[in-house]
Formats: sequence, structure tokens, C-alpha cells
Amino acid sequence: MTVTFLGEIAGQRSAVNDEGKRTYSVAFRLTSDAKTDTAYVVGSHASLPGIGSSHPDDPYAYCKSLSVVNSDPWKGWTVTAQYTNERSLDPADPDNDEVLISWSTEIYQEAIFFDYNGNAILNSVGDMFVDPPMRDFTHLIARISLNVKTVPTWVLSYQNAVNNSSITIGGLTIPIRTARFQGLLISERKYRGEVAYHEVSFEIHIHYDNWRYKPLDCGYRKIDYSTGKVVNITNEGDSRKPDEPVLLDGGGNVLTNPSPVTATYLDFQVYPELDFTVLPGIS
Repeated sequence: MTVTFLGEIAGQRSAVNDEGKRTYSVAFRLTSDAKTDTAYVVGSHASLPGIGSSHPDDPYAYCKSLSVVNSDPWKGWTVTAQYTNERSLDPADPDNDEVLISWSTEIYQEAIFFDYNGNAILNSVGDMFVDPPMRDFTHLIARISLNVKTVPTWVLSYQNAVNNSSITIGGLTIPIRTARFQGLLISERKYRGEVAYHEVSFEIHIHYDNWRYKPLDCGYRKIDYSTGKVVNITNEGDSRKPDEPVLLDGGGNVLTNPSPVTATYLDFQVYPELDFTVLPGIS
């Protein structure tokens, strides 16, 4: 039994804005190769929007329902996703509205200094490569959306902050120092009756190698512990500096018998590390 996702049906998108209440519908076509496939099976296809996921063009609107119709019995199916920017609303107090969480990913490239097992990436004589190797990497991103009557003070202090303890978002446990606050959006002032409010959303970027800076310890100088001074590293037998940075041991000495396994990495905190459980949608 296989359900195949054929994609969005062209010309089947619609949108309505009724005094700030925005609703959308998007239709998709799927096929099934078995008569026994039910609407539940078809509607559960992984390529369809999930309940609570953001509209592709409106990050403040979320999918509230999926309508599954056997449009070409028994093989053809049409699934229509309905979106709205309305939430479980308190008619008097936007601060009491439901906090919404949606998920996405982001692919980017980064320089790499150690392999999957934590060993340094070096050439066969223990030197760094002239051009650092690069790799594709994917962030998991949680987008958290809510309504507020006043702009919260944490929008100032949490820019680029990293979690200082383990947290939970939507039931997912996220280890210490792997979540970073980014992507803040604050809407223009809106009204619900006579009550003014703002729509606020922010992103938590999850990087499971953690957000600390961990460069390979290497350079052209070392500490002479007999004098307490920093001196140039020289090639054996002459006073010239080496052509490439030399691996160090984390304490200012030249590393003896350098290898990918013995190479040392330094550890720097480059972002503020704060308590994320004070943020909405995070525990």
C-alpha cells in the first residue's frame, strides 16, 4: 500500500483577509495504489502540512485543518489545508493566547576542524590544510509565535543568546549550549476590539555541536617556561619560523608527536549564555 504525493494543485490557492483575520487554503493531489487506503492514511502523508505548521507565505498563520476527499475513486485524492492567523483567543487579553510552535530546517556550509569522532582534520604529517575543509550542515529551527500587549524586555537581552541549561520545546529536549535565539519579528500594532497588541515570533536555532568556538590550538609562538616569556617557534637547526602553524598542547607548549588524535582544541564562549526557560514556549 503506497500513497504518492503529487504536489500542490495549480490555481487552487485562496486567501481572505477579514478585518485582520487572515485565512488561506492550499490544495494538494495524492494517489493511492490500494483500495484499502483510508482518508487517515492519505491525510497522514509526510509531505502534507502538519497541523500547527506555518503558511508558506505568512509566518503568523498556521494550519488548523486538513480536508481529505477521495476525488477520483478509489485512486485519486485531494487534500485541502486550511490556515488561519487566529488562535485560541481570549477576547479581552491577547497575552492569554496560545503560544504556537512550528519547525523547519536550514542548510548552510561551515569550516570543520575535527571529524565525526572528534579527531583533528590534519594532513599526513600533522599540519593543518591551507584551506579549511568545509561541510554542509543542517540546523533544526523552532519558530515560536505569540501575541503580546507590550513588547517584552527579553527582546533586548536575548539577541544571539545561547541556553545555559537543558530545555524543552514542544516535547523535544535540547541540550545545554545548543540552542541560539535568532530571527525576531514584531508586528505593527494591531487591535482586538479596543485592546492593542503585537504579534511576536522568534527562532531557536539548534546546533548539536554546541555554539561555543573551539579552534585548533596552533600558532607560530610558544611559552618559554624557563623565562615565562612568549617566544617564536623556530625550525630545528635554524632561527626561521615554520612555514605552517605548529600544533600546541593547550598550555603554550609545542605538541609532542602531533596527530589527529592528540591535537588540542581551545574553548571560548562567544555568545551570552542565559536561562531560556523564561521565554514563552520553552520549559
